Amino acid sequence: MGVFDMIEIAESQVYAKQLKKQLAGKTIVDLKVLTSPHKFCWFSKDPQSYEDILLGSIITDVISSAHYIRIIFSSGHELALAEDVTYAYTQKEDITHKNQLVLIFEDDYALELKVKLYGFMLLGTHEELKSQFSYYEVAVNSIHPLDQAFTYEHFLNVTHLNEEKGSVKSVLATEQHIPGLGNGTLQDILFDAKLSPKRKVNTLSEDDKKTLYQSVIKKIDEMITFGGRDQVLSIFGEKGSYEVLMKNDRELCPICQTPLKKEAFLGGKVIYCPICQK
Repeated sequence: MGVFDMIEIAESQVYAKQLKKQLAGKTIVDLKVLTSPHKFCWFSKDPQSYEDILLGSIITDVISSAHYIRIIFSSGHELALAEDVTYAYTQKEDITHKNQLVLIFEDDYALELKVKLYGFMLLGTHEELKSQFSYYEVAVNSIHPLDQAFTYEHFLNVTHLNEEKGSVKSVLATEQHIPGLGNGTLQDILFDAKLSPKRKVNTLSEDDKKTLYQSVIKKIDEMITFGGRDQVLSIFGEKGSYEVLMKNDRELCPICQTPLKKEAFLGGKVIYCPICQK
């Protein structure tokens, strides 16, 4: 099946809508916690508390906040899922034995949750989670790039794009400047803006910054419209329909046919065209 990216800001919105359609109104009649323990799967409570709180709970809503998918329960609790979590909405008899959390419903369908590299499966009230997890608080308080409040001025403010230090990658995809905008999404944004991820922000013109702002909105909108990137699987195990341009298995620039650069930079790989992106 290949290697797939983690859910980022576009997919979280797509999958929250899919999950809401399938799960809203359903009651959890059984659940399994840590069938397969994972060193880098972080819970907010002990496993027994997950059983005590979730068993018998009714799902009232599923929403996304940045890259978090939040399953809301009638009890006032929520399950906040983020990072490298995979989702499978499946029949009860098809549940595997390699999961960290499974919610089983009265119609014998289940939501099976697994962590690949690392991920969060946080349970609590909204206020509890905000007080305990700073990344969650930043995500729920952030303005989505497709919201009208995500103005050019807001973009400059949250990214610190007008400061003298840093690269284009560092201001867009580090320190939760735009929560949920990760390395996978970043590559195509920068290709669209014709900017190198290594470009120093103090060399950008006002037009460069406006182009970058427009590319953030444009590419995230496209990824949502097409049901997520083709490197991420949906809750039904299907690839998204947005074709990722800057990806590992592409060797040549889709515009000028120059060999793409693939390098380690700021804690992750960057893929870019040395001719089209300056």
